[in-house]
Amino acid sequence: MAVKVKIDTSAPEKRFTKDQLLKATKYGGQRDLLNALLTDRKTYTLAEVEKLVQEFLKKEMKA
Repeated sequence: MAVKVKIDTSAPEKRFTKDQLLKATKYGGQRDLLNALLTDRKTYTLAEVEKLVQEFLKKEMKA
């Protein structure tokens, strides 16, 4: 008899504060950018942070 394993994909993503993200080694080269983009007292998922960074980097420079 086969055993079925149900994976709960509805589990909430882990959320991080601005301070935690600024200290993360994953974003070491983007600390200044994150400091400007993220708001204090708000939490973010990693997907939200990636989206914010990508949207910022795709913007055109104003002359």
